[in-house]
Amino acid sequence: MDEETRRPRVTIDLTYVIFHATWHPTLDGIARVQLDVAIALLRLNPAAIPFSLDNGAWRDLRPLIESACFDSQDIFAALHEHFFFRRESPRWRDPRHLFRLAKAHVRAFFKRLRARAPEIGADDTLFVGGAFWMNRNVLNFIGHAAKKGAHLVVLFHDLIPFTHPQFTGHDFTDEYREVLCLPAHFIVTTPFNLTELESVRARFCPKAQPLSASIVALADEFLGAARNERSPPPSGRLARLAGRDFALCVGTIEVRKNHITLVSCWEEFAAEPGDRLPLLVIAGRRGWRAEEVLRRLDELEQKESPIVFVEAPTEGELRWLYSACLFTVLPSWFEGWGLPVGEGYWFGKTCAASNTSSIPTVGRGACEYFSPTDKDEMKAAIRRLLDPAVRASYEAKIKAMPLRTWAQVGSDIARVIVDCSKPQPKTR
Repeated sequence: MDEETRRPRVTIDLTYVIFHATWHPTLDGIARVQLDVAIALLRLNPAAIPFSLDNGAWRDLRPLIESACFDSQDIFAALHEHFFFRRESPRWRDPRHLFRLAKAHVRAFFKRLRARAPEIGADDTLFVGGAFWMNRNVLNFIGHAAKKGAHLVVLFHDLIPFTHPQFTGHDFTDEYREVLCLPAHFIVTTPFNLTELESVRARFCPKAQPLSASIVALADEFLGAARNERSPPPSGRLARLAGRDFALCVGTIEVRKNHITLVSCWEEFAAEPGDRLPLLVIAGRRGWRAEEVLRRLDELEQKESPIVFVEAPTEGELRWLYSACLFTVLPSWFEGWGLPVGEGYWFGKTCAASNTSSIPTVGRGACEYFSPTDKDEMKAAIRRLLDPAVRASYEAKIKAMPLRTWAQVGSDIARVIVDCSKPQPKTR
């Protein structure tokens, strides 16, 4: 095959997907983006190599992706099941369970012995769309690819370690800088993030080559759900919410999400005389530097309260919550994107949202905005959405809006990667 017809070899790092699937039963935003990009790339280029580096073992994920018929939910579910042995403690009185655990550990050990890193050369492309900063071996592989002269394409969801270090659970600035200073093409999700990238890179990588970057917006779609669907009544722990009016706040309980101000607002609403207040449902995993609000949520769960905490919701539970809520609330101090706003739109629901960072890009003109620093503004925005007529006006706007799917995101990023991997004309 001559050089003009040779298809570029594209390698896709999915290490973060493995890490997340090991410990969590549902996709998060980063893992979702990575899988959908990998699926789109494999459809464009069947020779693409989706790999992961897990516990010293390099793994080609193409057979798994193909066996799951390119369905990201099924891929993730298979990975979660495969790595059960990392999560489960031995049940010493259950010989079958002990045998299953031992067999899985032995299989993983021999896989590490046989594992080989994917080959990468000057004509190849490496796409990194996950949390590379969490894995030193992945960082080393990115550096190795750069030294080989490969085309590097890196997705940055945000620049929080540099711009808002008070919101991080760990200092990852060195890891971020290591990649930022490489000769790579960077993908960001909003114009706001592009401005942040330009500023940070100019400050911390003054000797780097000129910035090469693209903006690719993320999706509004909630995977697996039809647009504007209405789910059947819930069972299990959500049964207590059936038939109840509630507003919904989705997101990990961490300091950046500003739950503490939202909880304070709702408690003040509850103390006011007047019409019956809807419940506030807060749905998310426990995160970092949010001890005060987590303690308060745990206390409220022990008594009758206008605030309900749904810890670590499943995809099915989130699907019903979005479907049944009156509107959503996103009080974050900062977001690289703001998935809950768009996901609410997918179910036809408006949002009371912070007016900071990338959130207005996601919300467009169908939100009630407020400053996260002003509790009175937050209360006023929420109060407006308590009015059915105001909600109906926004819902009509949302119904008429084109909403973006994850397949579109994956295809758009795949096109950027393919463009970056095209041979450049040689100069004399």
